[in-house]
Amino acid sequence: MHKTRKFNLSPRLLVLLVAAAIASQSAFAQAVCTVDPARELLIRDLSVVEDCTRTTWGPCPNGARANAAWTFGRLMEGLAGTTDKAALSKFVLGWLAHWEVPQVINSNVVPARPFIRQLVTDPWLQASGGTVLDMKKAPFRLLSIVARLDLRKNPSYGSLNAGEARFVFGVLDINNPQGAPLFTVILEYGLKADTCDDQKKWAQKFHALGGIPFGSTYNATLQSVTDGFTKIGSNPLKPNGSALNQLRTNEIALSFPWELREFTLQPVTASDAPIAPLKEATVKQTPANVFNGGTLVADFINEHEAEILLQQHVVPEIYQGQHFLGGSSLNQIDFWNAPGINNNNARHLFSLNTCNACHGRETNTGFLQISPRSPGSVSSISGFLSGIDVSDPVTGEIRHFNELEFRAKDLCRLLTQPCSVLATDPSTTRVE
Repeated sequence: MHKTRKFNLSPRLLVLLVAAAIASQSAFAQAVCTVDPARELLIRDLSVVEDCTRTTWGPCPNGARANAAWTFGRLMEGLAGTTDKAALSKFVLGWLAHWEVPQVINSNVVPARPFIRQLVTDPWLQASGGTVLDMKKAPFRLLSIVARLDLRKNPSYGSLNAGEARFVFGVLDINNPQGAPLFTVILEYGLKADTCDDQKKWAQKFHALGGIPFGSTYNATLQSVTDGFTKIGSNPLKPNGSALNQLRTNEIALSFPWELREFTLQPVTASDAPIAPLKEATVKQTPANVFNGGTLVADFINEHEAEILLQQHVVPEIYQGQHFLGGSSLNQIDFWNAPGINNNNARHLFSLNTCNACHGRETNTGFLQISPRSPGSVSSISGFLSGIDVSDPVTGEIRHFNELEFRAKDLCRLLTQPCSVLATDPSTTRVE
């Protein structure tokens, strides 16, 4: 007869053993988690971006009924919070008009690029009958649908969220719709999440797409995800009830040099203007060009070195009494630098998170991360996204970039790690 031996474990040892078991389980879950970036993170397969049902207003082959869910016009309904044709036209025309005259953004003068009328506004109006823009004739081609859950700790987004999801479009010459797009427009939506569990639910939705082959079932499932942030009233707490964080444009078609602009829905109080307009705003994390090479940039990097190294910094509109953030981002600056910076890694990460350096010398990108495409062609992506080695512009050291690999690992962390770990994990922090 065997006697059962009893082991008396101290409470401290028991806690340590349980913690070790949880850590072991998390490590195993992380190891077996597999993400397909092409179906979960950066979706540009032609079966998606040329799905007649969702990227056109129809008619579609085989009697399929178009719902236009992923068209620019339908997404504008969600941004404006209305389906009224006249109101939508006014909303979009107001946005396009920003390029026609100089804008003053954070005391920075952004010069006009009036070719917007010749290339986009007037041809669209003419195709629509002359006075009211027809959203069904919007000259935009879908390039990609992107999940950016890695941005969920972006400090500039404030309260708890699950990061962003994005629609990337190419703006077309309406008189040559089969040609290559003129420039890109990105609609960047906030994913509402009140708890860590809500963040995980968004992660599970995008991850589930990886188990579905491209085709009708995949597209229907993807639309069920995108409807959660694109439809009218997706976030009642934000202007127009839209989940939009910002809309960004990236072009050289309207003037030289390359320019990136940012627009946000800005609330109105006037009773005769119930729809919040889409207005130009500062380009986040990117100082005005004039400050590059100056003491203000060095001072900011040195003062906030610890936050920058953790990618938790926020570039303020005003710094040392100067209007620091830019009104637009020009690609005359290939990277950010200044004499007196103490830590080149901090310089690099500060520069990397600006618009022009991330789309320039810091990542060896020609200002387009996702390129416009012709019909029947898949949009190409930059080496920064797919994998590239780049020489640091200051020290010459080789830096390896592979954003999709990073985002895949981050999605696995969100899926597999307990919330207690995620809350303190610096590797899940991203600024831009």
